[in-house]
Amino acid sequence: MKTGLKPPLLGMLLLPMLGMATGCSSPDSSPEAAPPSASPLSSASSGAPSSSAAPGSSRTAVPTSAPETSAAEGTGTAPDAVVQSPQPAPEPTFEAEQEQYLQDKVPEGGDPNAVLQVGQERCDQLLSARAIDEESVLSELIMSPAQDTADAVAALCPELLPVLDAAKLGFPDGVFSVGEAAPHGEQPSIAPGIYRAYGQPEGCLITVYTGSGELLGSHDGSAPVTIGADAARVESDQCYTWFRS
Repeated sequence: MKTGLKPPLLGMLLLPMLGMATGCSSPDSSPEAAPPSASPLSSASSGAPSSSAAPGSSRTAVPTSAPETSAAEGTGTAPDAVVQSPQPAPEPTFEAEQEQYLQDKVPEGGDPNAVLQVGQERCDQLLSARAIDEESVLSELIMSPAQDTADAVAALCPELLPVLDAAKLGFPDGVFSVGEAAPHGEQPSIAPGIYRAYGQPEGCLITVYTGSGELLGSHDGSAPVTIGADAARVESDQCYTWFRS
């Protein structure tokens, strides 16, 4: 007895099997054929909420990172800015007469301009006084024969040199021997000559003595006084200064 299936019955059995086979290989059911959909991470990273998120979902968008700030922007310095190192101050320059006055007067680390200013101010004072009363300058130089003043006159206001030379021959109040003109020396002395008092001050008295102490004369300063070679000592009181005539 033949047990083989008939062709019609075999076809009926093969059709369902072919359908199943074609269903498994269908393009619609293949994962690769499915249309791409945006992933939640890519959707969130773009800054916009996913359109597929259901209402009430706890999913939150991941914020985008802030743009980086350059080092130049953070420090406020332009990238191409050039930082210059400090330069030393220029050395001051002086004229020849100013150099002469400053010689040996500026201490180490001192400001030569400040020293020079002192000398210039002294000259300005003397010149201003001379414009009012020329003999007042002579009297001032007799009373205050400071070396700095003499240096200032010699270098910065040489027009006062004749007055400075005349002041070296005069003398202020005090006790003096008669010999050479050194009224401000350790042993003050004056030279013989004719002298007159500045301004004929009231109460002025000058007395002249010999070497033995004998009085040669006493004067009030209202007229010139002659101090001869026979004089040995002179005393002046309240006469302020005496000019050599």
